[in-house]
Formats: sequence, structure tokens, C-alpha cells
Amino acid sequence: MKKRILAIGLLLSGITPALALDVGDISSFMYSNNTVLSKEIKNTTDSGRLINIRMERISSPLDDGKVIPMDKRDEILLTPASLLLPAKSSDVIRFFYKGPEDDKERYYRIVWFDQALSDLQRDSSIRSAVATASAHIGTILVVAPRKVNYRYRYASGTLINTGNATLRILAYGPCLKPAEGKECKENYFLMPGKERRFTQVNTAAKTGRIALWQGAQFVPVK
Repeated sequence: MKKRILAIGLLLSGITPALALDVGDISSFMYSNNTVLSKEIKNTTDSGRLINIRMERISSPLDDGKVIPMDKRDEILLTPASLLLPAKSSDVIRFFYKGPEDDKERYYRIVWFDQALSDLQRDSSIRSAVATASAHIGTILVVAPRKVNYRYRYASGTLINTGNATLRILAYGPCLKPAEGKECKENYFLMPGKERRFTQVNTAAKTGRIALWQGAQFVPVK
């Protein structure tokens, strides 16, 4: 599968941006039995940061995903949407899903605007904080269907997601190519209607293993 699940052009994964603002995982999941998600952010620098957060719904987290209208104006809310984060500190942002309770998986892009602050002297008695550097980070929030249906099919080394919610899939065991070592491991997110063939792990071997997560539930496949 050439296209990957993306967050601002990057694979959905546990990668943390190497920037002043640490927003944790690039991809976050709100499962069907949850309507609230908490996400911790950290200021790793020695100066304050002004953080502004914006949400937009996207048609897909793949690289061809487009910004689309929300089904409801208030279907996804967050608090706080703006905050001043002191040096070497952290805070928690909470996201609330209030959208339709149907069988659709929904995708949102969280855009974090990060501005570094420094105090400049206006005169002998007044000082003000002004932005001196800025950046923005994009992450993805996946909201599982409220009426979730986890299903999959596995045959001849290929795993197919036949349900309506993204699966996290895993393969581990002997490497297909000896040059890659003795043991290999592969992790992917598999969207509904997509399939994945493992290319590093010899899943046909007796000790080759495949498993997946249906939400928070671990399910052995082979």
C-alpha cells in the first residue's frame, strides 16, 4: 500500500516532533466508548510559549485527504484553545466529540501554532511579551464510529480491514531477508477497506506472528 495514513504528510505513528513544543503522538484515537480525549503537551524550552490550537475535519488522513465541512458546528470541541505555556512546563488539552453517533469513522487535523515569547523593554517601567519565533505542527485525531464494527480477513500473508474502524496491526518473527537480521517487527495502522501485506517479517514461518488491536483489545491473528 503506497499511501500511508498521514499527519501533515507523515505516516501516522508514535513519532514525536523534534520541536520546542512536544505534542506527543502524531496520531491520537478516540475509541467508540469514549467521547473525551486528553492530550498532554510540553514546553521543552527555557522560555514561554504561546500556543493556539485549531481543528478541521478532513476526508482522509491519507495524503490526498481534503478539508471538509463538519456535520455539526460543535461536533468536535477543545479546551483550552489558547494558552501560555511557561518554560519547562506542561498542560493538558481536552477534546470532546459531540458529533453524530453513526457507523462512520471521522478524521480531524489538529493544528498547533507555537510562538516563542521574549520580554522586550518598552521603557523603564513597562515590559510586554511579544512573539519572536513561530511554527505550526499538524497532528491527526481519529474518532472511531460510535456504532463500531471491527472485522478483518487474513489470507496468504495479507491482512484486510473489512470493518468500519482503523486497526493497529502488528507482525513479528523471523526476517524475510537474512540481511535484515534474525528477528523483524512491523507496525501499521490499517484503515477500513484497506489491506496490508507484510514485507519484512516472514509470516509464513512457524514462529511468525500476526496480531491486531480492535480499539484497546489485543487480538491474535496467527
